[in-house]
Amino acid sequence: MGSDSRRILVAAVVSVAILLGWQLLFPPPKPAPQPGKPPAEAAAPSAAAPAAPSPGAPAAAAPAAPLPAAPEELAVLETPDFRATFTTHGGALRSFVLKGSKFLHEVAGKTVPGDLVSAAPGSPWPLSVAAGPELGGAAKAEEDPSARASMRITARDAKSLTFEGTVGTSRIVKTFALTGRPFELSLRLQISGDRAGAVQLLSTGFLSPDAPKPGFFSGGAFHDYVRPICRAGDKTERFTSDKAEEKVPGTVDWSGLEQFYFVQTVIPERPVGACTFLRGPAAGALATALKLPVDRTLDSRFTLFIGPKELDLLKAYDRHLDQTIDYGPITRYFAFFAQILMRLMRWFQAYVVNWGVAIVLLTITVKAVLLPLTLKSMQSMNEMRKLQPEIEKLREKYRDDKEQLNLAVMKMYQEHKVNPLGGCLPLLLQMPVFFSLWAALQNSVELYREPFLWIHDLSLHDPIYVLPLVMGGSMFLMQKLSPQPADSTQAKMLLYIMPVFFTFIMFQLPAGLALYSVVNNLLSIGQQQFLMRRMGPPQPAGAGGKS
Repeated sequence: MGSDSRRILVAAVVSVAILLGWQLLFPPPKPAPQPGKPPAEAAAPSAAAPAAPSPGAPAAAAPAAPLPAAPEELAVLETPDFRATFTTHGGALRSFVLKGSKFLHEVAGKTVPGDLVSAAPGSPWPLSVAAGPELGGAAKAEEDPSARASMRITARDAKSLTFEGTVGTSRIVKTFALTGRPFELSLRLQISGDRAGAVQLLSTGFLSPDAPKPGFFSGGAFHDYVRPICRAGDKTERFTSDKAEEKVPGTVDWSGLEQFYFVQTVIPERPVGACTFLRGPAAGALATALKLPVDRTLDSRFTLFIGPKELDLLKAYDRHLDQTIDYGPITRYFAFFAQILMRLMRWFQAYVVNWGVAIVLLTITVKAVLLPLTLKSMQSMNEMRKLQPEIEKLREKYRDDKEQLNLAVMKMYQEHKVNPLGGCLPLLLQMPVFFSLWAALQNSVELYREPFLWIHDLSLHDPIYVLPLVMGGSMFLMQKLSPQPADSTQAKMLLYIMPVFFTFIMFQLPAGLALYSVVNNLLSIGQQQFLMRRMGPPQPAGAGGKS
């Protein structure tokens, strides 16, 4: 491989290393489900009077008579997938526990079910409704007392639950029902009053300011996070700023909150309203508010999906809900290919049951598909090796004239019909596949709590770091067995620095990704040795390339 070709290859490898390092230094934090929530208030606060109107504004109607404060009453809707607990404090969601061993996690040494609901002390629970100022509510939705006011249960059975109460100046009826689909509920929201205005349907969450923050030396452990998210217009927006409030332009397809592997979404029957991201008065309180116009009455229906970010489940809604899977600033450009590879891995898993074995089969399949590119790359590298002695002679001859050296080398390439980029371009063409696999494995809830050999969870790092060390060793061996560039600096970088660097970053990454890297390296070594034996040792080129 010539000097130009080597520089391109080294630049490509270093670029990949920088990109992956950046993704690790500034990653989206990886959470476990929120294990608990603050204790409920002893009694729901009574609804406060609406704020005084500004001078010149029309006088607000008197609020509807609120229900008297009452002790909290809970009601449950349950399916084989989840147990949803609702509270009369705001007629809202108090708890949403995912069933099954897959969604258990460790808290203080105990295995407990994962609960996707959390709220800051004094904040509204998820799916509560706040009145706008025109309807007698507070200026800030998350501080509106009516969102936490007592409601009464007027109907309930095994499949549905109805709350009635007041929100600002209006009466409100909220009916939750099971739909029979995985991780799904329906919500019918009915509001009636004598004024026009707006209400806001809240998706609230809480992350303690004392929660551990992800860092470069975090060892790949999960870190809780809650992030408002909204699909409005033709974009999916996430709340990543430090602002107290941020409006999202466009009519809303869906809104909610996300964690790394899980999402809570409110999906209107048809696009409607506007989204606002909010920070609550309590530290760590966050919310997405879906603003709905009310022309004296409102009768709207919503689908609620609260569960894991499984690609097939999200795709089934045909509302771009699959964009709740955040592939990161680099790998999101390969999301389409990542989804294809994920479907292929799911197909393998359906037959072999174990996700670790499915990753191995996926890696073998990708390696087989890329075999023609690999063969072409090896052939090009072999041709470059044949010319290497002649190139060294030219370097000696034109050691003080780089321009003449470059001209002589290019002339030699032309005479021997060798493309100096032939050995690198096939490698560069494999980059989208690598990033797609990276994205698929890094963001797949399917790997969550899935075991393989000594690894109890493929979505976490290898607990005894065997895979990262084997990956580093196999990478070193692969570089050692490859033809070494003449430039000693480049040789040392490829042979020593890159394996150490990739081993270090693999300590931080899911074991599923490390497993892919190990299998890929071992297959590459075998493939490389087979092709090199098949081609035989390169014979030096004739003297026709001399100048």
